[in-house]
Amino acid sequence: MIRSMYSGISGMVNHQTRMDVVSNNIANINTTGFKAGRTTFKDALYMALDSSGKEQGSFQVGTGISVSCISNDFSQGDLKPTGRTLDLAISGRGFFGVKDGESGQIKFTRDGTFSVDSEGYLVNSMGMRVELSEESGYPIDSKYINDIRIDDKGNIYRFEREDGAEKPPRKDIGRIELFSVANVSGLTKVGNNLFMENNTTGEVTRLSDDAEGFGTIHSGYLESANINLAKELTNLITTHRGYQANTKVFSTADDVLREIIELKR
Repeated sequence: MIRSMYSGISGMVNHQTRMDVVSNNIANINTTGFKAGRTTFKDALYMALDSSGKEQGSFQVGTGISVSCISNDFSQGDLKPTGRTLDLAISGRGFFGVKDGESGQIKFTRDGTFSVDSEGYLVNSMGMRVELSEESGYPIDSKYINDIRIDDKGNIYRFEREDGAEKPPRKDIGRIELFSVANVSGLTKVGNNLFMENNTTGEVTRLSDDAEGFGTIHSGYLESANINLAKELTNLITTHRGYQANTKVFSTADDVLREIIELKR
């Protein structure tokens, strides 16, 4: 009887974890570049019993559930137009790289809400510099901000103007570098729409001139969160039902235990 109570407790605790993940997904439905989390359960340790109830024999009794993993869904989100040149979205599996000014570590993001800082460097909303593969013409002179263009390969350039009209030749500034991660499921969320690699991510590859499959960069667009609201609300309901069922298991086991105790009185 005590075992069934512990099984009910494990169900409640782990369904609460899943509810936390689903709630976080729904909360971030409008977060640029957000990737949904998924909770996977696994059954807990089994105990082999014989007819006397001792921990031996061929009868197996489970001890509840536990969380197997909380992984990230890196499927493509919808691209929404913004009309702003420095808003960038990736169509494909690549990531933007931004460098942490304090640690010097490169972190990855799908949030392409970029701007130019006071020193002329392309930065994200946290002021972290975007990784470029070339440095020619960098940093960007602030007086040419409105003349900046970014093509689908991430090349940054500006046009010279004559009487308010664009004209060649263009001046190349650099190319935004994309990164490919061998095992994206191993990336760790660190907040602020950023991911970090760890010992499970495998090889991280930088974009080279002949690389394929990293993705296409779209200037004037941002990637929406890949949240399917109907699916998340369904998950929320089923998680709630699972939690309720486990509370019923616990309360029923408690009722039976109380009846057994009262039999002795």
